[in-house]
Amino acid sequence: MKRFFLAFATVFLGLVLVPLAASAANTSAQIVNCAGTPSWCFSPKAIQITVGSTVTWTNGTALTHTATSDTAAWGTGNIAPGATSSAISFPTAGTFSYHCAIHPSMTGSVIVSAAAATSPPVRALAPGGGGAAQYRPRLPLGAGLLVLGLGLLAARRVGRDRTQRVGERIDKLPHQ
Repeated sequence: MKRFFLAFATVFLGLVLVPLAASAANTSAQIVNCAGTPSWCFSPKAIQITVGSTVTWTNGTALTHTATSDTAAWGTGNIAPGATSSAISFPTAGTFSYHCAIHPSMTGSVIVSAAAATSPPVRALAPGGGGAAQYRPRLPLGAGLLVLGLGLLAARRVGRDRTQRVGERIDKLPHQ
C-alpha cells in the first residue's frame, strides 16, 4: 500500500509540476561586444517570454552597463563586467522596451505573451561571442517525476504478477 501511495503521489506531483515548469521560466540575456556603433548590444535584441517569467542580463563586455525600462518601470542597476543582474519579473503580457542608461543607443525589448514563447531563450554565447550557442532543452523536474512514478507502478505490477519458481517457498496468508 505504501508503494502505491508513493507512486500515486509521484505521478500527481509530476502532473502538477510539468505545467508550472512550462508556464514560467528564467530567461538569460547577454550584453556583448558588437560590430558597428554602438560597440555593445543586447543579445537577443528581442527577448520572448511568457507571463510570469523572469529575465536576467549577463554583462560579457569590459564596461559597466544597465538594462533599464524606457518607462522607468524597472531596471537592473549597474551590471559590472562579468556579472549577472538580479531577475526582473514580467507579470503581464506586452512589449517592454529597454535601454542601457549609461549607453542610451543600446536598446532591446522584452516581448511577454500569454502563450508559450516561439523561440528558445539564449543560454550561452557561441565561441567568439557572436551569437547563441546550440540550445539544449532540459527535462523538467515534473516530467522526470512522472516517468519515475510510472516506473514504480510498472515495477509493482510486475512483482505482483510474477509466477512462483520451482522450489520457492509459498507464503501463507495470516489466517492459514
